[in-house]
Amino acid sequence: MFNFQKSTVGVILVILLTTGITFSVVTGQRIKNAAYDEWLGKGKTEASRMTENVFFWISKAQVNLRAIAGQFRGRDDMSAAEFNAFIDEAKTWDPDVNFSSAAYVRRILRDDRAEFEQRLLSPIVDVKQPTKKSVDAYSYIVVKLSSNTTSFLRPGSNLLTHPAMKTVVETARQTPGNVILGPAYESIDGDRHALIATVTDLGSKSGILVASINLAEFFSGLTTSYLPENMKVRLVERYSDASANSIYVPVIGSMTAPPDVSATETIRITSGQARWELNWDIMPGYLGGPDDNAALLVQIGGSILTLLVTIIIGFLLMQNLRFSTVVDQRTAELSRNSMLFQLTMDTIDQGIAVWNSDQRLVLWSRRCYEFWYNPKDIIRIGMHMNDLLNHLSNKGVFGEGERNALVQNEYNRIISAGSASDDQFIMNDGRHIHVRRFPLERGGHVGVYTDITERYLSTEKLKKSHEELEQRVNERTKSLLTAKYEAEKANQAKSYFLANISHELRTPLNAIIGFSCMMKDRVFGPVGNDIYDEYVEFINKSGNDLLSVVSDILDISRVEAGMLELEEEKFDVLKVIEETMTMCSERARKSTLNIIKKLPDHLPELTADRVRLKQILLNLIDNAIKFTPPEGSIEINVDLNSKGDMIFKINDTGIGLREADIAQVLEPFMQVENVLQRSHDGVGLGLPLCKTLAEMHGGHLEIISTPAQGTSVMVMFPSERVA
Repeated sequence: MFNFQKSTVGVILVILLTTGITFSVVTGQRIKNAAYDEWLGKGKTEASRMTENVFFWISKAQVNLRAIAGQFRGRDDMSAAEFNAFIDEAKTWDPDVNFSSAAYVRRILRDDRAEFEQRLLSPIVDVKQPTKKSVDAYSYIVVKLSSNTTSFLRPGSNLLTHPAMKTVVETARQTPGNVILGPAYESIDGDRHALIATVTDLGSKSGILVASINLAEFFSGLTTSYLPENMKVRLVERYSDASANSIYVPVIGSMTAPPDVSATETIRITSGQARWELNWDIMPGYLGGPDDNAALLVQIGGSILTLLVTIIIGFLLMQNLRFSTVVDQRTAELSRNSMLFQLTMDTIDQGIAVWNSDQRLVLWSRRCYEFWYNPKDIIRIGMHMNDLLNHLSNKGVFGEGERNALVQNEYNRIISAGSASDDQFIMNDGRHIHVRRFPLERGGHVGVYTDITERYLSTEKLKKSHEELEQRVNERTKSLLTAKYEAEKANQAKSYFLANISHELRTPLNAIIGFSCMMKDRVFGPVGNDIYDEYVEFINKSGNDLLSVVSDILDISRVEAGMLELEEEKFDVLKVIEETMTMCSERARKSTLNIIKKLPDHLPELTADRVRLKQILLNLIDNAIKFTPPEGSIEINVDLNSKGDMIFKINDTGIGLREADIAQVLEPFMQVENVLQRSHDGVGLGLPLCKTLAEMHGGHLEIISTPAQGTSVMVMFPSERVA
């Protein structure tokens, strides 16, 4: 019996020993896992806090750049030295934000490129190859002012030639008012930089303010100042290629975690055009590693449990008490943090409410009571949104109607708007409230309530002023249109009168010219006295001059009255020039002028009015002869330009014109010299008529002149008229 009891006790002891060891090992492993999870949770919490620091720093950089851009709008223009001084002053606004370089850029169109390069005293070049001129394009976004001429943001650099910079400036230009953060790129110093940009004005022109941020310096400072020991950070940028495949590029650190890492907390950041992944590597030595001492004690103590049951039970109770103390401390710490967060929210002049994915209230600020009509009796953590909507319906917020239907309609409207939306409503006291919702990663949203009453009233006042101004503009426009109609009507009447009177004058003039020619040529015998021959010559010349003036008046009048039509044909230009020169050569010879012809051997045929082209050339050559002193020269040139347009040029060494007088001589009946003192005949119709005839052919006339040096007149016929 004793042996049986002994065996039974032995069996019981073996069972107790086996059970105790098994229980202690399993329990110890569980405690070890719990300690590891708690340690890892602290690391992830620290990673989230550090990520918030990164977000806060990005926000400060955006605020700083927006403040600098705001200061720009009050300036007319700025030199390079003034820009550098301005950026140096801006660095003192927020010591935590340090831009490695800043620049002011403008969008330049292809037609304005030459003028811009001349003012900049530098060509537009490629960002990475400053010695290489930027290829021809419709537009460029070029650095005009730079605080660091040794960086990529040097004056003259076309940011569209750099993919990362192109993404930033184009997005900023398309979204005025926003500050855009761009993807990372490797700068001249070899570090990774990111560009930040926003639209601003300098003077009367719009541009873009950009700044370069050294990511390596920032994350180095973050690691030194804020990152706990044995926690490392790696920044990876992601973007999509042409096939929409995700590509990852390391910016800070490597793509892969260290081989001895315990865990990596990856948090994605999207800001502007930047798509980053922050990888927080939690190393084994973080906070001294997981607290697994309790697990070892439980395992060792469990093995001795069969021998020292009482001591082991007491030890386990102490361990349980210690574990409870740690939990209580952690709970108290979380409560303190929650209280600090609540106090922070209550000090903000906006209402903030956090709703989970089930539309239940999680957190709210004190200002929400005011916007929700003081629902203190019902508001609580976990309150459903419908409860709040019922309260608002009782306050008459949704108008008249069946309450349940009104509440359901409003709830459906909020849900359909989504967790990222904007909304506005008017309170019963007339205040205008703006609601903006921000989505949460795990569902739900944060609602931010802002009183925009003053802004709304200002907008309405501005709108009313705009409508009044528009009404005055319409009234003024109507009166101007009436005046314009009356002026056009009077001008048309004048044109018809000149056309008719010119036609009536030509008939007697033709008789005078014809009879004087017969008398000059002695068709019916001698006149008699020799002095009559001089009179006949004078009558004939005066009649021809007057006929030329009347013909010009008739042509101008027919053009203004819309009665002149072109008789177009295809002809040899060189032949027309030769015919014109034949008609002008005698007068040039009498004036002792040298006419130089610079004509190509061959020109394509021109489709135009042959008579009107000859009229243009005769008028221009006649003007050149008239205003060129003896022994001077007249050059006649015709050729094609790079676009295929046919260009006629008449250059002389005559008296020339002031630049201010050029526009005057192109107006009918306008002459530069005083009518009582002028030394040359004519009524001022030749150049205006040439200009009008050129424009009727789709071309134009230009004059370049220098007083006492000569005049160059260019007439262009478009390429579509050239064979």
